[in-house]
Amino acid sequence: MTHFSTRKVALKTLQATMMVAALLLSATSAFAQRIQVLDTDGQPVPFVSVTDARGYYIGSTDIDGWLDDTKGNTTLNLSQVAYKPKTVDVSLLTDGKIILEDAALNLPEVVVKPKGLIYVQTYFRVVYIDEDGPIYYRGGLIDNSYDIEKKKVSAKNHHMSKGESGFIRFLLDRFAGQFDDFCKLPDRSHYQVMLRQQEKGNLTFSDTVNGRQIVSDSICPLGFVDWDKENGLRSASFSWRRFFAHKEAAEKLAKAQEKGKEVAPKDTAIDTRVNDTYFEVYRTNAQGVERVEDFVMAQLTREGTHKHSGKHFVILAQTYAVECCYADKKELKQLRKDNKIDMNYDELVRFEQTHSIPPLPPNLQTEVNKLFVKKK
Repeated sequence: MTHFSTRKVALKTLQATMMVAALLLSATSAFAQRIQVLDTDGQPVPFVSVTDARGYYIGSTDIDGWLDDTKGNTTLNLSQVAYKPKTVDVSLLTDGKIILEDAALNLPEVVVKPKGLIYVQTYFRVVYIDEDGPIYYRGGLIDNSYDIEKKKVSAKNHHMSKGESGFIRFLLDRFAGQFDDFCKLPDRSHYQVMLRQQEKGNLTFSDTVNGRQIVSDSICPLGFVDWDKENGLRSASFSWRRFFAHKEAAEKLAKAQEKGKEVAPKDTAIDTRVNDTYFEVYRTNAQGVERVEDFVMAQLTREGTHKHSGKHFVILAQTYAVECCYADKKELKQLRKDNKIDMNYDELVRFEQTHSIPPLPPNLQTEVNKLFVKKK
């Protein structure tokens, strides 16, 4: 073999080796793009909203804290209502594990008094994020009052909003009321609603493992319940949209079978373009009972794909209880007056800081801030 032929063979061998190395590196990178988010006790943290360095939406963790694909991003921003936000470098992770610390809210204890109303002030923010990044922000305060005798919540909303353009703001403002409703004080916890569906035979609760129960319908797991007895907190999460979609499809099938009709798969197909999960935290007593006034925080995550553009989006709505007390009608009126603040962005940011409300992850916050910068 000539010297030239030897070099040619060596070159081909080197190219083959480099190709194998590239494939191995690609496989390693693909594996490294799968992350799992855990709390400080090693428990999975579900429904964490993950964005990239520019604030563009990547996805949310599943019920076991996993996000299967970070889409090649090296910087991730993580946000979940019950935890401190975090920005991480994927290349520095060990086995794709990310640890989030609990949020430390300064929520005062509620003193029981013989009065007819319970006043709960909640702070909320709603961020609409698609593949172009954050394009809409809405935030404010809600004065909630719960009538103990009537078992009914009344709410007065003070808010401000900002969109990427006037048209986007106008369009999203038209639909924002439904998200404000999620940010109001519930007249009963979702956990209690889930128990009611269990009584009807529509849901099943698994055995408790490490304080957690998995909640499922007849098709698949849809949520979970955690009870932290030591700290007197119960967390519950559930996808009501998927639950009712499953229920509706099953009812259509049952009706058709009663009439002896065949049902085409498309007639009972479940729309997977939109999905949402609701997560809440309540205080509980030693018996595991929570009351309306024990509400601590909640998060609604609605993910979907635009029908026409095909763009993926997420709407993240987070709510925090910041004050709670018993009151009569006169005191309620005064509380609403005393707790009123100017609805502008700077005031809301200061309110977050004063009440130790976890901020959005730094990079995501930077992108949101740009919505409030006047364009020349």
